Amino acid sequence: MLTAATLYALALCLQMAAAAYAINLFFRARAYRLACGFLALGLGLMTGRRISPLLHVLDHGHVNLVDAALSIPISLLLLLGMFQFKKLLIDLEEKNYVLDKFSKTDSLTSALSRAETIARSELEIKKSLRSKKDISFLMLDIDHFKVVNDTYGHPIGDQVLIALVKESLKELREIDICGRVGGEEFLIVLPETTKQEAFKVAERLREHIARQPLTSSVGSEIYITISIGISVYDPNRDKGTECRLIFKKYYAACDRAMYQAKKLGRNQTYC
Repeated sequence: MLTAATLYALALCLQMAAAAYAINLFFRARAYRLACGFLALGLGLMTGRRISPLLHVLDHGHVNLVDAALSIPISLLLLLGMFQFKKLLIDLEEKNYVLDKFSKTDSLTSALSRAETIARSELEIKKSLRSKKDISFLMLDIDHFKVVNDTYGHPIGDQVLIALVKESLKELREIDICGRVGGEEFLIVLPETTKQEAFKVAERLREHIARQPLTSSVGSEIYITISIGISVYDPNRDKGTECRLIFKKYYAACDRAMYQAKKLGRNQTYC
């Protein structure tokens, strides 16, 4: 009887440990919380299958050594399975995090990806439709970037792009959006920003980039200039309500403005 009670008690401890792991995963997991919840509930209820035979042995002295012996490997395998499931789940969530981050950011510059830029811009337009506050769109393009690549090579050109984003973010607010939408084209979205305010931001950014060496090659510092085009969405004047169409309209408008800035001589802002 003592042997059976000991085996059942050990199996109960193993079963409770497995249930505890499942409960821990339930609180830690984000994407798979429902599955972990069902697993924790099932393992928790199964502890009753370990308590009842133990009580039966203690109360009545009835011994089933085969059942008691089998309870140990069953509970142990459940616990080991939970160890592996936890490892698998954590690894899966880490990979999902990396994949999510990769899909939302540009792999070279760490600016937002084109898709994420569009998604966040449309979200800001939706907010603007409620608040009735302006949104400014800035299209930024490096002047004569091909010359940089041809003169210094593409690795140096990549360094210029990385530094451009880094320096641009210094001039922007946390709520502003900065995304790479082309080879050397970047879209900056300024929520709750008027035309006059956007022009000041663009000029401050343009002047900062022009006087800041972004990288160096063979002992010489590399400077660039940028052209910026601005378009401003005013929800009080534009009566459109489809966020996707509004974004396409003002994206195209700031892109045209940027090319106009280039036609006028580059290294300037055109609104």
